[in-house]
Amino acid sequence: MISFVWPSREPMLAGTGGSETFTAGHVRELLRRGIDAQVVIVGPAVRASRADFPDVPFLGIRDPEEISKISGTVVFVNHAYDVPTKRKAAIILHNVIPPVSEKPARQADIANKTVMATSIYSAQQWALYLGIPYSRINVILPFADPIFGNIKRSKTTKKIRILYAGRLHPEKGIYTILEMMHNPAMRAINATVSIVMAGQAVEEGKVIAHMLDRYPYAKLLPPMKTVSSMAKLLAYTDILLVPSVFAEPFGMLSIEAQHAGCRVIASNLGGLPETNCGLLTLVKQRDPPALINSINEAIALGPSSTRDRIKATHRFTLNDSVTELLKALHL
Repeated sequence: MISFVWPSREPMLAGTGGSETFTAGHVRELLRRGIDAQVVIVGPAVRASRADFPDVPFLGIRDPEEISKISGTVVFVNHAYDVPTKRKAAIILHNVIPPVSEKPARQADIANKTVMATSIYSAQQWALYLGIPYSRINVILPFADPIFGNIKRSKTTKKIRILYAGRLHPEKGIYTILEMMHNPAMRAINATVSIVMAGQAVEEGKVIAHMLDRYPYAKLLPPMKTVSSMAKLLAYTDILLVPSVFAEPFGMLSIEAQHAGCRVIASNLGGLPETNCGLLTLVKQRDPPALINSINEAIALGPSSTRDRIKATHRFTLNDSVTELLKALHL
């Protein structure tokens, strides 16, 4: 049994971030291989988690001390509870580097544990922050669920279909998108722009969603809460924008979109450059004109070919990611 312990007594909600997609994908693949796996939720949030991921086994416990009773390997997600485990535990660090004031707590999190990060960039940054050798951190690269590579793309349309599907948060570049939308050069492009209204579980997302109510320059879409719904959306997308203004630890959405045959324009920042499957263009962050120029370049390149897509789907596979996880856990 491999148990992924979700942090901070919070629910694991679909469509809210890469940590959720990464964890659910790993559990599904482990189960497919015949390896027992589950997500452990401390506190009352297990019901909401089950509702969003009905195919993922969840174990709800009342107190962190109950983690000590769990058989098999415990993998803490982002943060660890200070409890003993039956076997050597692991921690997988999806999150960004926290403030220096949190360093003692984060160093305590990794004590006597197998440490994993989700990109080369992230592993390097965590090694520097924690004061440990880079060689101690196992890199478990992100992946795209096989459905993204298998989904049938829609026919091309006269208007280029552009999508922003990140969370409604300043760090994800939503304000860069809005500034881009009001640039006359963007208005000259024969395109439709859609914005997924994800991330409203936090205050920033609620505020930005309220600001976008009746926004006339883009189509507002509901959050995509399943892998299949996101894959279908990407199959109807020509260009995905990932204009993050902070250093993403990894970029699962970039990989998913490329597997689905989309061209991706992303900030040249953090772990995003590592997500290149052959359909990625990198731009400077916080630069709307650079985004517009890259959109025009992507349009000039035309739709991705079948060969491009096949090449993309051979990189960052779920199978490879879980194989590396098991290797790091010595299982």
